[in-house]
Amino acid sequence: MSYQALLTKAVNGNIPFSVLLELTYRCNLDCYYCYNDRTNGGRSLSVAQYVSLFADLRELATMNLTFSGGEPLAHPHFFTLGARARALGFVIRVKSNGHRLNGRLARRLLNEVDPFVVEISLHGASAATHERQTQVAGSFGRLLTNLEQMQALGLRVQLNSTLTAWNETEMEAMSALAERIALPLRWNVQITPRDNGDRAPLDIAASPQAISRLRGLLEQRRGTETTIDLDPPPPWGKYCGAGASGLTVDPWGNVYPCVQWRVPAGNLHRENVRDIWERSPVLQSVRVRTEALAATVKARTAEATKEWFCPALVETGGGEERLL
Repeated sequence: MSYQALLTKAVNGNIPFSVLLELTYRCNLDCYYCYNDRTNGGRSLSVAQYVSLFADLRELATMNLTFSGGEPLAHPHFFTLGARARALGFVIRVKSNGHRLNGRLARRLLNEVDPFVVEISLHGASAATHERQTQVAGSFGRLLTNLEQMQALGLRVQLNSTLTAWNETEMEAMSALAERIALPLRWNVQITPRDNGDRAPLDIAASPQAISRLRGLLEQRRGTETTIDLDPPPPWGKYCGAGASGLTVDPWGNVYPCVQWRVPAGNLHRENVRDIWERSPVLQSVRVRTEALAATVKARTAEATKEWFCPALVETGGGEERLL
């Protein structure tokens, strides 16, 4: 069965195919558009609770585990958790800013976790632009050095870039940079408010003209780079996989339908993920919502469905609905 067929089965059958774990909100960069609320707090999940979570997710047929943050490598037990998850057979993805992933730490990541891919954030094609977004001087040069060392070790690396008003003039140069260092580049155009309600990140959202230019650029380079999630979702029974094929867990055990849909469906300090997955009214409501949206899309013309939007951002006040 193909990966797409597995994902379709998961979305339509409510199987948590992919789970994103926000291990910590600590970070050695201070990216302007980051949605994390670093003033937030709570009781962090223990290693034992993560191990129990992994066991439950394995029973629920989860395939992909993504370690994120903040900076996931800032979690004091990152390598213990990563190695445990890998031993259980999960496909491991690590979302990192790459700032600490020098030769020594990158070698440890390869030897102890051996992730399927390490996703590294690229914010610009120049130090001025990249560091305007990270708000840390020297972060661009350090990133390029670390990328070279990761590649030399044999780590599988992918670049992730969020298109913003600050870097939209460099999209072609960023694409050329990725091609020059032989790394795939995946784009995102969604910027969200911070979890504390601060909408300042939306001030640097990319212009519609830039998003259109990006579409054209990706079409020109199709086959040489990964594609962007700008196209309509596949013809699933739901508009997206929020709460149907995936979940997000924050550092304090709150479980969300997805990383954008920040409405808690339960908390792992009080109940296990199996009960949350099967009984949460929040997840049931999200699934009904996305099923209704899928039906609406199918009733529109193919041209109309190109105006894709994120329902999570609409529900939480961080986006615009363009289909209804």
